[in-house]
Amino acid sequence: MTRRASRSLTVLKVGGDLVSGSDLETAVLDRAAAAWDEGEELLLVHGGGSELSRWLARLGIESRFVGGQRVTTSDALPVALMVLGGLINRRIVEGLVKRGCPAVGLTGADGCGTLAVPIDDPPLGAVGRVVSVNAPFYRDLIDARRVPVIASLSYCAGRGWLNVNADLMAASLAAGLKARRLLLMTGVSGVLAGDGRMYAELTLVEIGRLLDERVATEGMIPKLEACRAALRARVPEVRILGPDGHGGGTRCTL
Repeated sequence: MTRRASRSLTVLKVGGDLVSGSDLETAVLDRAAAAWDEGEELLLVHGGGSELSRWLARLGIESRFVGGQRVTTSDALPVALMVLGGLINRRIVEGLVKRGCPAVGLTGADGCGTLAVPIDDPPLGAVGRVVSVNAPFYRDLIDARRVPVIASLSYCAGRGWLNVNADLMAASLAAGLKARRLLLMTGVSGVLAGDGRMYAELTLVEIGRLLDERVATEGMIPKLEACRAALRARVPEVRILGPDGHGGGTRCTL
């Protein structure tokens, strides 16, 4: 039997900073639970870079980034597994369950939900990109009215666990599940231009220019790369939103 496309599915990516016990966490989880309660299909992907950096610092392990992505050394990887796949994932699941939303906490490796390959250029250590999405696995959970909460970790048969940028993982899942929309929720209201104004809309060509001309920096680089990947996969709606989810953020279009 052919599986139907998930054209009512929203893939929501939230940064770990937005679910760290603050008022923003309440707003994000309230919004997610309300959407599910209204009948929306939802899959949530989370990162947790700042919290991971704090735990690494406590253990005397340096945090280093290249092109907006964390270099994950052999020392840092077990900490990433514990913080992303444990602490933050459990916190989000608890928050949703408290709101009556039946969340299921997973990493991208659970159920062979995703497979990844290492990113070796530039060398980032145990960091990968998703190359395969097990759509039936996630579809079964969503059809059962569960909300998968995915920590941005995946697996490679030849290399083991890989840390995956959460924005890029969300884009891969949105593409693989043929989602209706991809929402990247971040700590800023949208994509900002050099003069501080916010782009209300960015086309695929404009996204490429911001990346090629290195106007985008640090964490905005993988966000724009994620938007580009989702658009190329024909995800109908792609947005970068602020933490409160209001104001429309930056809409990305073909």
